[in-house]
Amino acid sequence: MNNTIGRKAPRLAAFAAILLPAAAAAQSSEALRASAGRDFALSAPALESSIRAAAALRDAQTTLQPPLRPLPAAPALGAVLARVNLAAQLDRNLHVANERFGARSLDMGLATDAGFKSYYFSFTDAATSALAAIGNPKQLIGDGVDARIDAQTVYHFHVSIDIFNPVRGSTLEMTPTQGTDGPSASMNTGDLLDAVRARAAIFNAGGAEYWLFFGRDVLPDGSGFAATRSLLFVHEDGTSTKAWPLAESALKPGAAVSVDLGGTAVALTLGSDGTLVVSQ
Repeated sequence: MNNTIGRKAPRLAAFAAILLPAAAAAQSSEALRASAGRDFALSAPALESSIRAAAALRDAQTTLQPPLRPLPAAPALGAVLARVNLAAQLDRNLHVANERFGARSLDMGLATDAGFKSYYFSFTDAATSALAAIGNPKQLIGDGVDARIDAQTVYHFHVSIDIFNPVRGSTLEMTPTQGTDGPSASMNTGDLLDAVRARAAIFNAGGAEYWLFFGRDVLPDGSGFAATRSLLFVHEDGTSTKAWPLAESALKPGAAVSVDLGGTAVALTLGSDGTLVVSQ
């Protein structure tokens, strides 16, 4: 079942703010130093030095940015960059890939709370949906995370890093544990990022590509989904990837607002039919 995201299902997506920390965490200085120490440090000190420098650069980056603060936009809007049907975009974050976990095939996805502080794996079929807290995404490159799917099914998730290409060359491993009877699976983190892009609403602004996602927020106690929903704008750029959250409640139908995506301003207008127009 390895790499089934490319073979047996469409490239489904999740909030990049959840996927990217898992991949980007593979570039943390402690992870790179540990791997370098195992494989190269004794025989290649110059390589270790380069790895440490790259890790220090990565540690200075922050993927998730503070929530966007929309400001009133000028009535005369510029070129339309995208028209996004938010109803059609909703909850695509719950369907990263279809895998067999224990006795069942489930859509695996990812979700977050309204503050984008708590991350969850989701496991969904036509009848049920379960959430399993991830905790700090960096745990995925350490001891890993156990996710309980149902009373009989627990899987261990771990990211095995590739120090030469941490973001796109690493591997997310999924292994049955705690007595679970089921197959193992793995996904390349590059495939995960490709899956994110394939499911996003995409637009270009200021010479850069941005991805837009829309999903329900998880309740504070992680027991299910709240009535609130959030948008997420992502500019994928390797170690400099940025993601900006925006609460749906910040958008009022017919009122154009301006948001700053890392120095690139775009206008957002929510129509009465639920279509979000992105313009510049």
